[in-house]
Amino acid sequence: MALRSGAEYLAGLRDGRAIWLRGKRVADVTTEPGLARTAQTIAAYYDFQSRPALRDLMTYDTDDGERAPLSFIQPRSKDDLRRRADAFAAWAEVSCGLMGRSPDYMNAAVAAVGMARDFWGRNDPEMGEHAQNVYLRCRRGDLCLTHTFITPMVDRFKALKDQEPYTNAGVVRRTEDGIIVRGAKSVATLAPFADENLLLSLGALNKLEPESADYALCFNLPLDTPGLSFIGRDVLDDGSSHFDRPLAGRFEEMDCLAVFDDVLVPWELVYACRDVDIGNEAVRGLHFTESLGHQVVCKNVAKTRFLLGLAHLLAESTQVSSFINVQEKLGDITTALMTMESLALAAVEGAYQADNGFWYCNPAAINAALRLYPDFYVQIIDHLKQLGGSGYVVMPAEATLDALGVAVESYFRGATLDAHGKVQLFRLAWDIAGSGWGGRQELYERFFFGDRTRMRAGLYLGYDKSEAIAMVRRILEPPRPGAPLPLPERFAAQTAASGR
Repeated sequence: MALRSGAEYLAGLRDGRAIWLRGKRVADVTTEPGLARTAQTIAAYYDFQSRPALRDLMTYDTDDGERAPLSFIQPRSKDDLRRRADAFAAWAEVSCGLMGRSPDYMNAAVAAVGMARDFWGRNDPEMGEHAQNVYLRCRRGDLCLTHTFITPMVDRFKALKDQEPYTNAGVVRRTEDGIIVRGAKSVATLAPFADENLLLSLGALNKLEPESADYALCFNLPLDTPGLSFIGRDVLDDGSSHFDRPLAGRFEEMDCLAVFDDVLVPWELVYACRDVDIGNEAVRGLHFTESLGHQVVCKNVAKTRFLLGLAHLLAESTQVSSFINVQEKLGDITTALMTMESLALAAVEGAYQADNGFWYCNPAAINAALRLYPDFYVQIIDHLKQLGGSGYVVMPAEATLDALGVAVESYFRGATLDAHGKVQLFRLAWDIAGSGWGGRQELYERFFFGDRTRMRAGLYLGYDKSEAIAMVRRILEPPRPGAPLPLPERFAAQTAASGR
């Protein structure tokens, strides 16, 4: 099996997994209030990619003769990246980019794990084989993955070796069958709806010391594994009607903490164990940002386009779109959209082939997009709040509006919409700008791929500044009478070689 239907996906979720919400263990995530509607949304993803009319857009022929989602492709050319981008963009358009952890995100991640087989196998060739086989398992089963990369937020100042043992997930002992893992890991977004968890110990996020070798782990694990449980946050889908909560009711991804209670992880699913060097270099070895960030940039294009449409309709509904200050706000959102569209194109067209033979997106374009979007998003949400203003706080629920009917029509209508249409539009805007679900979205975008300050500083520190510095030094050189501007070194060398 390489492509699953939505029904097959839902059936796979009924496996006895341990998901804890609202003080109890969830019996069935496909029927649990607050989760069931999101399960249906993800099932729609699987049905969408399986439609015969979308075969060439969403899937590809694998080397072993199966048909698989393009999000699993291991790109061998720039054209493979273009095709993958089109597939990412297609589902993002359907979902309006409102599900950041849709299955295609982690599909690309596990593909990158397989592409890095030489990296994983650098110290132990078997680990490299495990990584590629894990990828093939996920692709052939068309699995949905969650992931846990982050240590529990207990004491960010202390190194792992100085913290209480096994607060962070670590290996307790090795056995003939696998490793025994104890502790916790975060943030398992989409966990109730996933088939497997991909755990990476990334030294770039928390540097691993030799004394922290127990925590240098990378593996996959099915969610129904004995001893593995997931503790969820508040449920943000309160069961309201589509009119009242159109986004929370369909895109409640749920975020969890994964807890390993002496869990056996079979060797065949492990691709790093107590290997500090591998853990510290995993971000580079995986081409982490270029691989996972591609889906994110495509998603953000669609999400920003949706937000622009929403902001425009809000402004039109009361005719505030005629004011220059409002047009400026709409122009900000338009600029953000155009920037993200441009960076999405640059990510593919500026792609490069790595030493392993695979193609990866342009890291400069991906990094720029990831570092700009937290600011863009917060500003867009602020614009939406200002566009709606006090209108948000007097919008009645659907049942109230229906009960009062024509008696209140003139009070709630807009310049271009009747009362029902305007209230529905404002409730949609509030769901993303001010509800609990919307607040979680803003937090998600603010801290995506790490702390904004630290990540931007890292870009500066890691950037090759030699060419920029050389430009300044050339300009500082005193000019000689009649001499041209000093040439950059590469042009000077070419000129000297040609004699003119």
